[in-house]
Amino acid sequence: MIRLSHIISQNTPAYGNRDKITINANSSIIKGDTANTSSWIFSNNHIGTHIDSAFHFCQNGRKTFEIPVEEFYYRNVILVDIPCTEAKLINVSDFDTVSENIDPGLELLLIRTGYENYRAIDKYWDDNPGLAPELANYFRAHFPKLRCVGFDFISLTSWKFRPEGRESHRQFLCPPGNNSCILVIEDMALKNVDSDIDWVIVAPLFVEDGNGGAVTVFAKIV
Repeated sequence: MIRLSHIISQNTPAYGNRDKITINANSSIIKGDTANTSSWIFSNNHIGTHIDSAFHFCQNGRKTFEIPVEEFYYRNVILVDIPCTEAKLINVSDFDTVSENIDPGLELLLIRTGYENYRAIDKYWDDNPGLAPELANYFRAHFPKLRCVGFDFISLTSWKFRPEGRESHRQFLCPPGNNSCILVIEDMALKNVDSDIDWVIVAPLFVEDGNGGAVTVFAKIV
């Protein structure tokens, strides 16, 4: 088993470089206290490896805690490599080159671009790729059981294509009509996946606001 989520730290990068995680010791055994405790302060819940639920972009969308827990367990998982070294919108033509042999019963799609290698520098947030809005309906048409998409860059929205990124969030999370929501996991740790994935469990924090937040992601590789 492996972990597909990054460790939460004070060095966690944030979209737009606007937010931070602060970790402070409240008590310390070394300083003579009975136990080690600490405070964890997130200036925004959409930081680090985290999930976007429908309520993030649609007022009437499901909140994270309203999603049945079985929907966070994925048996049909595929990781595809779409190398990227600069800001762009990954689109249908990019995906067409890797989609020929993907099972139409796909439940969780993981996209690895290699951008995880830039996570310690500004390029990770100010020159990041994103997903084009039209991919949402492309995925629904080709993979009707798809429930979630995750990737190794900081956000579904590219910092250099923000209007398109906002539309992408709406298309994935709150589509019109009877189309299903596709959850989004941003800022994943995928570089150490070196074989097929048997299953994935996504463990979110259930908070009453419920528009998304930190997740731990476990995978069983074959």
